[in-house]
Amino acid sequence: MSENKKRICLVIPCYNEEDRLKLGEYSKFSDRIYFLFVNDGSSDGTQKMLEDEASGFADVLSLEKNSGKAEAVRRGMMHLKTLPFYNEIGFAGFWDADLATPLAELDGMLKVADGTSPGAAAVFGSRICRPGSVIQRSMARHLISRIFCSLFRTLYGIQTYDSQCGAKIIRKSFLDKAFDKTFVSRWIFDVEIILRLKGCEIIEYPVSRWTDIKGSKVMKFGSAVVILVDMFKLWKKYV
Repeated sequence: MSENKKRICLVIPCYNEEDRLKLGEYSKFSDRIYFLFVNDGSSDGTQKMLEDEASGFADVLSLEKNSGKAEAVRRGMMHLKTLPFYNEIGFAGFWDADLATPLAELDGMLKVADGTSPGAAAVFGSRICRPGSVIQRSMARHLISRIFCSLFRTLYGIQTYDSQCGAKIIRKSFLDKAFDKTFVSRWIFDVEIILRLKGCEIIEYPVSRWTDIKGSKVMKFGSAVVILVDMFKLWKKYV
């Protein structure tokens, strides 16, 4: 990633990640990537962990209360403007804290954004099974994902295969368009980003590795109901 050295900052939303946050893995990439960890009102030791172990190589933003991943990412993206390196970067992105998508995948995403699609507003990671890839995801989660993606396509005309993969980068010139306003959706804000960037080019990048990390938030019946409500909110606002 030498040709892309320090040209991107990744926002990492964290909520009660004390037992899963592998800061050593992030530190290995700190010569190539700026990191902004957003502690989303965690009630465990996440804040202390970030203060003790991340402050040496990354920036930390602490939210006064738990606001959800969507708002944590949005606040992080807006906070970037206040950081001294903001004028240096050409991209910003957000990444799942548990590194279900390895940080090594960022190299390929940046190459796509710089090379084959220099006009693209964003590059989204996509968990497409293909020869040579290792996508470790339960069949239940895969089926749920396909059902919701089909609904997104029907309701909003979104053609993306995998809108929910937690690895996304966005060209800096499109950050305000994607993040300046509060999201109406809490659970499927990734889809709301796509709707906000309607008319802009979004590239899906098939990641070579993705692992369903133990302890990740599993969808329950109540979550499905909230997502259905969010889908209606998005339809009402954008369609």
